[in-house]
Amino acid sequence: MTIGEAFRTGGLEIHSSGVTQDGAEHQFSVVYEDLEIAEVIGRGCSSVVLRARHVGTDRPLALKVINMFEKGKRHQLINEINALYDASHPTVIQFLGAFYREGAVTIITEYMDGGSLLNVLQQVGAVPERALSSVAYQVLLALDYLKRGKRIVHRDIKPSNLLINSQGVVKVTDFGTSAGLQSSFAMCGTFVGTFKYMSPERMKSERYSYSSDVWSLGLVLMECATGEFPYRDETTAIDLVQTIVDAPAPELDPSSFPAEFCSFVADCLRKRPDDRSPAQALLGAPWITGGGLAVNLNADLVSATANVKRWIDSPS
Repeated sequence: MTIGEAFRTGGLEIHSSGVTQDGAEHQFSVVYEDLEIAEVIGRGCSSVVLRARHVGTDRPLALKVINMFEKGKRHQLINEINALYDASHPTVIQFLGAFYREGAVTIITEYMDGGSLLNVLQQVGAVPERALSSVAYQVLLALDYLKRGKRIVHRDIKPSNLLINSQGVVKVTDFGTSAGLQSSFAMCGTFVGTFKYMSPERMKSERYSYSSDVWSLGLVLMECATGEFPYRDETTAIDLVQTIVDAPAPELDPSSFPAEFCSFVADCLRKRPDDRSPAQALLGAPWITGGGLAVNLNADLVSATANVKRWIDSPS
């Protein structure tokens, strides 16, 4: 609820100079007066994303401004802040704070200067397979962290929620529809997220868990590799749902892509959730390790980001 110049719900309190969770102030406190607002970089039905600069530190920031008069958006806001408040991982978007002003809450995150994978697909087309393996590696690191470190199912993995920067770093963003689970074996039962990328069990309103994000990643990789959404022939939502639920999972053309990549995508897109490998296991798949990535986390990230950066610098 809104009280004066603050928005309070559960253990969250967002006021004009910052945000607290269960009484603990977030360490990076930003007020509107410290910001130099630049251009709009994204827009939704009741939110807008702006690029900005923090005057005191000269740091570029992304600001998501959310209208608090819509109940559904308030719920997504709470999800996002709760998920990111104490998150700390190199492939998860960094949350830098929030403030309340004139009936809107502004969420502050780091700025990713390359935009989203959706932007990449729209501007340059398909992603080369070698660069894509390094993109997949970084997303898998994030999914593994969300499962084992945060007990969170993202529930909306798609190209527009995977951000990239000019250094080759890929980060998972937009946790508005995420769900926290009590353990690695817990299950969700609600229908949220972008239905195009939903797993079969979610389409059928069955219980689901972390493996639903792996299915979504499989579709994203196919789309990035081919430049087209895997279910492009389905023209209506009903047709799409029926095809995802009833038809065999889509497959890459083995005459166009290496066997290890085809096998990796097939492993993500197994119809039965229990048959899908978890993110931790997929990190050791031949398609990932064959890209020259080491076993050590930091060394892997250096190799993965370097691979993506080489592609960004020379996309042809």
